[in-house]
Amino acid sequence: MGWSLKCSACGKTTGARNIVDLLDNHRDESGWFRCSYCDKPAYIEKSFDLQEPGEIWEPFLRGAISLANKEETYQPFVFLVSGKQASEISGVWFSYYKDLRISGGRLKLGYGPGGPPVLDTSTVLDLLGKLIEIGCLTKNEVTRKLDLLKSK
Repeated sequence: MGWSLKCSACGKTTGARNIVDLLDNHRDESGWFRCSYCDKPAYIEKSFDLQEPGEIWEPFLRGAISLANKEETYQPFVFLVSGKQASEISGVWFSYYKDLRISGGRLKLGYGPGGPPVLDTSTVLDLLGKLIEIGCLTKNEVTRKLDLLKSK
């Protein structure tokens, strides 16, 4: 499956051959998708028919955070999702891929029928830290939520 990244600045489209190419070659050090022509922010438009009649989910994928060491076969990650091309990140879409091409297997992307990735709790905390680091959450938001949980 190929991926088409559209540039927010120059309007050009860049292609990634597969999920490995997308994550390895089309992100900056923080995980945001970048245009291969001008290095400005890029995004991927998706559209999915929902089970509810006439309902469609049209997310904008603006970046991705990898959640495993590069050497591992199982590569969980999250897409950074917004409802509009230039709006704030409003969600994280849990996904994974397994690349077994070196051993004669295939590349598999999973976020559908195969189920979501399974993360250990320390990885969940690492993800939370990364979301704070890149500005998708603030420490105050996390602290308020934790304080609410403590008071229950």
